[in-house]
Amino acid sequence: MNHETNKKLNNKGFSLVELIIVIAIMAVLIGVLAPQYLRYVERSREATDVDNVEVMISAIEMYSADPAEAVVTGTLTCTDGTVAAAGAVGTDGTVADALNTNGIDPANLPDMGSDAFQNWTITFAADGVEFTGTNGDALATALGR
Repeated sequence: MNHETNKKLNNKGFSLVELIIVIAIMAVLIGVLAPQYLRYVERSREATDVDNVEVMISAIEMYSADPAEAVVTGTLTCTDGTVAAAGAVGTDGTVADALNTNGIDPANLPDMGSDAFQNWTITFAADGVEFTGTNGDALATALGR
């Protein structure tokens, strides 16, 4: 009798059933919370992409607004998430020169991290800005243009 009492008092571990219950509760929580987390991460990527494109467009528009500079014509293109600026640095009126003049390295533009903005083209002309491509309309809407 004394031996059984000592055994119960010294038993400070978890039973297998208790561990299984805890693991089951954790699995349910992960199953519920993981999709929410993934949506949150994707929304963050989309917001970052929109901000990056807005900064590039603003830099090009500021360059074009300067009377000492040429009006920018050309394209800013994103293909499979990789952004490229048309033209060469040092050539007045190119997209690359406009970005470079405003402190953005056209050879090192940020890639698009979200799935929503992987393929688009922004065309700059004397009469305005045009969005085309698979995700062009979505990007224009996100930018409020």
